[in-house]
Amino acid sequence: DVLVREVGALYSAYAAGRASPLPELEVQYADYAAWQRGWLKGTVLEAQLSWWRQQLEGAPHALELPTDRPRPATQSFRGARSAIQWPRALEEGVAALARQEGATPFMVLLTAWQVLLARYSGQQDISVGTPIAGRNRTELEGLIGFFVNTLVLRTKLDEGASFRQVLRQVRETTLGAYAHQEVPFEKLVEELKPERDLSRSPLFQVMFTMQNTPGGSGEALPGGLVLSLVETEGTTAKFDLTLGMAETGRGLAASLEYNTDLYDAETAQRLLGHLGTLLGAITRNADAGVWALPLLETEERQQVLKRFAGEVAPEREGAETLHGLFASQAAKTPGALAVVHEGAELTYAQVEARANQLARHLRTLGVGEESRVGVCVE
Repeated sequence: DVLVREVGALYSAYAAGRASPLPELEVQYADYAAWQRGWLKGTVLEAQLSWWRQQLEGAPHALELPTDRPRPATQSFRGARSAIQWPRALEEGVAALARQEGATPFMVLLTAWQVLLARYSGQQDISVGTPIAGRNRTELEGLIGFFVNTLVLRTKLDEGASFRQVLRQVRETTLGAYAHQEVPFEKLVEELKPERDLSRSPLFQVMFTMQNTPGGSGEALPGGLVLSLVETEGTTAKFDLTLGMAETGRGLAASLEYNTDLYDAETAQRLLGHLGTLLGAITRNADAGVWALPLLETEERQQVLKRFAGEVAPEREGAETLHGLFASQAAKTPGALAVVHEGAELTYAQVEARANQLARHLRTLGVGEESRVGVCVE
């Protein structure tokens, strides 16, 4: 916005044959760098770091979201984007909830994003990265330069917590992070020494951004120029997922940048759909439990409950069990081929023998009637 404003002022002045109307800068970017280096050290730096150590102590090493493909051994940055826009009523509902709680729409949307991530991963401790403008001195407001820092916002979602309760926690955490925003992210990583992993970024793997700066499509500049936004096709992903949101006045706009080595376009679009359903639910009832809030639209819910369930098979005579039927078949055709996988072959007799061997082993471990045993297979 600073750049656009200055180009507009220069364009209209030069078009009319006038000199630059821009005042001399009070400070340069180098002044900011020198100020930061001179101020952020000793007891000041330690006080800032102390808050972050306490805030992030014991945070999980990774957010284990389900992916469409196995995670590569080394993090790649290939990516794409999916986008959606929700109606104005949803934008107004989010703003109303924020006002009720003395929060901001950013805080409400961040809470919803963290709830969705918790529901997808099954984890109750969620850390998300977010950028902050870093222009916390008036002299920096009109200065072109990169002041942005990255904050790590951690939220714990207890089993019986309501959305409103989690929102209040997010509000406090966010305000605390704003008060300790000067520690550069790379300095935080250096100090906290998190477990490093070439396949993931440290401290967080998912980001949330909210665009709330002025300006936009169709903006007129002095001298008769009109600006319009051009959407670019991004082919990179800085993190596993980055959700970007904006209040447009016509509805909430959302863009999801995703790593294409991990996720398909359909998955990204479905995730945005679930977020929209979640946002609609919390604007209607913010006191609902975060683990019970709906994620599926009506059509998707019907698909899961009805079409995916399939038809109920008719009962057989004597109510035989599946493994009983298999044992009968193994007795009839022991030498018949039962399994072929990656060049290996097993007959019915071999499968039956292995199944019985595994069953006996499970019994020695205490597995009996009505015991639940988790099965992990490709």
